[in-house]
Amino acid sequence: MSPERSDEALQVSLDLWYPECWEIKITERLDVGILGYGIYMTGGEVATLFTIYANNHESVTEGIEAIRASEHVRSVSQMATGFRQASIPKPGNATRELLVVHDGRKQISQPLTSRGFVCTGPIDIRDGREYWSLVTNHDRETARIKLDEVREQMSAEIHVRSMKQQNRGDAPTTLPVDQFTKRQLEVFQLAREMGYYEYPKETSAGELADELGITTSTLHEHLHKVEAILLGRDGLTWLE
Repeated sequence: MSPERSDEALQVSLDLWYPECWEIKITERLDVGILGYGIYMTGGEVATLFTIYANNHESVTEGIEAIRASEHVRSVSQMATGFRQASIPKPGNATRELLVVHDGRKQISQPLTSRGFVCTGPIDIRDGREYWSLVTNHDRETARIKLDEVREQMSAEIHVRSMKQQNRGDAPTTLPVDQFTKRQLEVFQLAREMGYYEYPKETSAGELADELGITTSTLHEHLHKVEAILLGRDGLTWLE
């Protein structure tokens, strides 16, 4: 076995920014967020399925117009309501699902995937940042080296929120995301990734709250609501 490969998959959670990313610029300028999933590359162009979300329909419409106006975007097609995958929670009060063909040469997805990182969920783009959930068979040291290469290639700011080994015995599970708000799901997933539910704990409530930019009391409020739902569904295994 190559020394840079691991028998156990490594789960990596990233918070990143890089220049000339039209999605980041739009969410930085407007009060909208974007979920990106289903990325398909053809030469220099990329076709991506997006859900654009906001607190109201006016903001969503403004966001779509900004996407159309981007010099990096070739075409925007609106999808039928309900296209969003059922396993992905509704991210905002107003949403619209889009198929966008755009220039892929300045996207960070290819530098990540070409170095052995696989995206495991929608890319959440909001407030001028991108949040990625990845998995790789690199060991931790190699994963950090590969991320340094991406930083240099893309002039990117990459913050590693967590790196957690996925044991062979870990059973794949599907969270009942339709019962959570987007924020509750984000808080709970990060708590799991950072080892909050491990014994002994690998992170504290204060550290989690700082990472999320919220107070400790707000953190506990989100987690208690999620835990109540999971425990009501015989969900003790979700907390492991």
